[in-house]
Amino acid sequence: MNDHLTDFLQVRGEDFTANGEKVLLRGFGLGSWMNLEHFMIGLPGTDTMIKKAFADVYGADRAATFFDRFLLEFVDERDFAFLKSLGVNSLRLPFNYKYFIDDQRPGVYKEEGFVYLDHVVDLCEQFGIYAILDLHSVPGGQNPDWHCDTSSGLPLFWEYGALRDTVIGLWGHIAKRYRDRPWVGAYDIVNEPSLVKDAVVFNEFYDKVIAEIRRHDPHHIIFIEGNAFTTDFSMLDPVDDPQVAYEFHFYPFVDEPAVLSPEMDRARRRQIFAEAFAKLLAVRDKYKKPVWCGELGLVLNPQEIDFQVSIIEDMLELCETNDVSWALWTYKDAAVMGIAYPREDTPWRLLAGKIKQVWNQHEEQGKGEALVDYMAQTYFKPISTEARYPLQFRMRTIMQAICVEQNLKPFLEELPWETVYRLPESFRWEQCDYCEELAALVRKYTGVR
Repeated sequence: MNDHLTDFLQVRGEDFTANGEKVLLRGFGLGSWMNLEHFMIGLPGTDTMIKKAFADVYGADRAATFFDRFLLEFVDERDFAFLKSLGVNSLRLPFNYKYFIDDQRPGVYKEEGFVYLDHVVDLCEQFGIYAILDLHSVPGGQNPDWHCDTSSGLPLFWEYGALRDTVIGLWGHIAKRYRDRPWVGAYDIVNEPSLVKDAVVFNEFYDKVIAEIRRHDPHHIIFIEGNAFTTDFSMLDPVDDPQVAYEFHFYPFVDEPAVLSPEMDRARRRQIFAEAFAKLLAVRDKYKKPVWCGELGLVLNPQEIDFQVSIIEDMLELCETNDVSWALWTYKDAAVMGIAYPREDTPWRLLAGKIKQVWNQHEEQGKGEALVDYMAQTYFKPISTEARYPLQFRMRTIMQAICVEQNLKPFLEELPWETVYRLPESFRWEQCDYCEELAALVRKYTGVR
């Protein structure tokens, strides 16, 4: 066992430190790797829906082979050499609980998830980059949106203690495995909780999971995320653990879409960003702990890349000037938010391009709201904005199920297995390009030339 605590990333006051030196985390998330996100890879449905579609079309064994290849092809040493050339020092690793827990045997942990997690954790260790383990999907869903792999559009995780106990046990199992790995920088307990109603349940969960981790691992930092997709910390009580820190996500255009317009004056946009950031940053003053902006970024359009990189620059500038660690979302995807992406002529991009002709995730929310309004006005009475908000998530899960049947499976059925088997190769580094403008911006803040 490694007894030298200085080898580990640590909390000291309101800073992160390693080997006694202050560390500002600068890096990326590895989105859509161990937790598929439809818009990022160009395939409709949730993680579970997409995998089931492949199994329905090609059979369970071939589907398992396909996703094994996807997970191991997604990043390798060449990606990490690129990350190192950017000067980043951290990588957030989102994963779905289903790689570790069998829903029918919740007390038995699966080893297969560690094959993939260790693959990237080992690369992080090899290249001197902190791996931050992020449980992105939990049983029942911690929020109502697709990215937690919900099939109901309801955050049922907060309704059932049995589901939370399953995740508490999982984190103990993970902590036991990684407790002696200094390049595992932290444990990110649960991504973007939302629509949490009971503060007692919320605080009790964090207290229990921290206690379970500490039974096995006294060293690693534990990140706590707030409610409302980790933008609201008002429900949380202080935590009595010296190695706890707080994480928020910064997508200010969700509330202020006008900031994405080139017509808006940049000074005005910066003012809007600063006001939104200050509200999130208040959590540091409240708890006197370091904070991490675990996600920030936006959908990129090559035709507007200079303008869009200026938006990201305005967000990163707030992190840097306020001494806040950050992780861009995301490192690699099918040319949506990632700095790296398969080229247009690769098989994956060609398939995603065909699907895009009939399916567009960015219209989902509007369609969900319109369907809720139609249902209310046609069969009941018009409903309030407050009531419509949670209902549109439930409507979208129905839409996603339909899209899988009508807009994913038909395309898969046209492709022979031999072609599908090779699709993951599109993510190999030699098949990819990267956004040079965003790379230059990252280097500006890491100091690498």
